[in-house]
Amino acid sequence: MKLEADNLVKDLQRWMATYMQEVANKNLAGRTITIYTGILDSFVEYARQYQDELGLSDVNRMFLNGYLSNMEKISNKFGASTKKLHITVLKSFFNYITENNDDNADYTKMFKKMVVKTDIKEKSGFNGDEVSRLLKYLEIEKKAPRNRLINYRNSLLIKTMLYGGLRAHELLDLQLKDYELNTEHEVYVLLVRGKGGKERYVYVPYSIAADEIDTLTEANGRDWAVCTTRTGGVINLTNMYQIVTGIYKRGGIEKKGLHILRHTMARRHVSAGTNLETIRDLLGHSNISITATFYAKTNEANKMAAVSRVWKSQA
Repeated sequence: MKLEADNLVKDLQRWMATYMQEVANKNLAGRTITIYTGILDSFVEYARQYQDELGLSDVNRMFLNGYLSNMEKISNKFGASTKKLHITVLKSFFNYITENNDDNADYTKMFKKMVVKTDIKEKSGFNGDEVSRLLKYLEIEKKAPRNRLINYRNSLLIKTMLYGGLRAHELLDLQLKDYELNTEHEVYVLLVRGKGGKERYVYVPYSIAADEIDTLTEANGRDWAVCTTRTGGVINLTNMYQIVTGIYKRGGIEKKGLHILRHTMARRHVSAGTNLETIRDLLGHSNISITATFYAKTNEANKMAAVSRVWKSQA
């Protein structure tokens, strides 16, 4: 494919169209594709001011730094992690151009030594008291006569994320029949489809979700989707966020978000001494280094207990 066929903007758009087709063929999550598209659209818009002066062959590190500086000026949310994401996407895009253009243009040098240092923050979750308050409040809402089945649905969604470690979007395709009971271990087994279409098994304790599963199945049948609204539609993630965060607030918990339930599950397993390979598989991480980076830090009690356990065994 020719490197240049028109002006800078049209050439970027031409390459972007073929690149995004390749990205789509990799079966990445819809949100990931949206992020890639948004970043490349921003880059093309920045390039528009230079379309009569420069060609695609003139794009270099100085041009890239100009784009990043411009993003910092126009967005107060363009921090180190966001900057790193933009560089990652643009590097992938220009590597694609390097590998597929007929003019032997090489953009790999443009990204050499371009490293953005970010502070890796350990993912926080609910503490033990907050988990207890959340579970108690879910029971209170289930007993309320108004919106009874919706309250049971909300309880099931929250417990599935909290105990199964699911991402919110992984709930959207689940039906009640997907909760298969394993009587030996007294858990519900769910086969979920995660990022990139990758499947994994997750588990929710029977004692935790049995009331919700039985009540909703009796009312709606086993084919009922767990994200069904009262009007028969499907909850979107924005509404789910509002619903769940509202439950936190009414339960006396000031934290927000859906992903915090997944973080809580991971932190609980770390504190309980579950090995990282198991936690990785439960969360559906593609690489154990992701699990280690965000969840593997142990608390001081865990460290002392580990040292005591090792030396007692050798005494």
